[in-house]
Amino acid sequence: MPTVTGAARTFREAIEITEKRGELMRIQREVDPLVEIPGLMVAASKLKPIPALLCEAIRGYAGAQAVANLFADQRRVDVLVGFPESQHASKLQYLDALETPISPVLVKDGPCQEHVITRNIDLARLIPLTHGALHTTRRYYQPVVFLKHPKTGVVNTSIYRACLQGPDRVTINIRWDQHGGLYLKQAQELGVPLPVAMCLGVPAALYLAGLTKLPYGCAEVGFAGALMGEPVELVRCQTIDLEVPASAEIVVEGEIRPPYETGFDGPWPEYLGYLGMEIYPPVVHVTAVTHRERPVTNIFVPGASPHMIGVGSQAQFLRHLQSSFGEFVVDTYLPPRTVMHHAIVKVRKTEGHHEGLQLNVGLAAFAFANPLDKVTLVDEDINLYDLAEVDWAICTRCNPARQVHILPQARTHQNNPIGGIRELEDGEIVKGKMIVDATIPWRYRAMKRPDGLSHFSRSEWPPVELAEYLDPEDRKRWYGR
Repeated sequence: MPTVTGAARTFREAIEITEKRGELMRIQREVDPLVEIPGLMVAASKLKPIPALLCEAIRGYAGAQAVANLFADQRRVDVLVGFPESQHASKLQYLDALETPISPVLVKDGPCQEHVITRNIDLARLIPLTHGALHTTRRYYQPVVFLKHPKTGVVNTSIYRACLQGPDRVTINIRWDQHGGLYLKQAQELGVPLPVAMCLGVPAALYLAGLTKLPYGCAEVGFAGALMGEPVELVRCQTIDLEVPASAEIVVEGEIRPPYETGFDGPWPEYLGYLGMEIYPPVVHVTAVTHRERPVTNIFVPGASPHMIGVGSQAQFLRHLQSSFGEFVVDTYLPPRTVMHHAIVKVRKTEGHHEGLQLNVGLAAFAFANPLDKVTLVDEDINLYDLAEVDWAICTRCNPARQVHILPQARTHQNNPIGGIRELEDGEIVKGKMIVDATIPWRYRAMKRPDGLSHFSRSEWPPVELAEYLDPEDRKRWYGR
């Protein structure tokens, strides 16, 4: 095998890097993709680091392979997209890539079109589908979706769930408040089809780009190129006016056509750990399926295991707050378990007039994204990536009677069932928002004891080298020397 350095340029290269790291499990026994593979993902998520699974024999799909949990380990994801080990440094490198996009290049052909099917298309026979969890009857893919704006021609890249509706029909769960929904709205106003390409098995940088919150009208594929350090190679689709990654494992081409009918989707396991409700997304009429020889698809099931490709949102959120508050905002963190619904913000109060500014930061945070429901504010000495330490700060520095602020109802995301269930009642997907101020109030921080310490001084101990206190046998046992 060739030596791999830098970001993975293809999906197969990502698998190769993962195997070189000793983090790939090969499953040679035949497995059912509907619920058995998700079950394996859950079981594997209990190991550290969480291994990726390469399923080499999939029931009902001769010659097909599937990878699961590829993006379940944070350090592995950093390696696959070329990031440094530090989460904070990763955010800064991410922001640099946003400022220096590398435009894609169009090539004549690519491995994604080694096999082309345009007649008698039956998706259920061609590409492994999954239920994702028990108590789910519909069958799904989780592709990276390419859409072309009907007026500007700008290509949007996002990760949307696709639900099988028939042999050559699927839905994609774009929402009207997302960029894909805005593209579809433009197509409806013009009365024209919206071309859609659903890609499975693309470079890791494109998965990250698909989850990146970019300004409307910006092409994510240029950002992916900046992450990779080279242009993403694209090929023209066979049946629609769209370009797709040349190295993709599988590409499903199609259109959302007038009269823009909708299909049925749900329930599906969502990121917050609940089964979602039934929705009615637009139908894509499939016009072609192209794929590599013996394609490797990506099984991506929210909630079955972590998916650590949210550094895009992490970096954008940090930039969002620092653009208004500068160095007063030290760092930010969106815990992956709650995805975009909880934000932890580290601030640095150095003067009395800084008191209260942390609440302005909390209020500004809610403008970043509708799903954000809770903001926790901590001081600069707190490791905001350690949720136990954040909880300690809440318990010891926050007086709920004065430092917990409940805001009136505002728009949330329907995946949060406490808000989403209202879509069935009155159509308003709203809930209250909360700011938990776990920073030490300045007047308390400024209060000094007679010994010069504050009432919030942490306990300290002298540094010692424990190994020097041990006999040779115990030193070798515990320290290997």
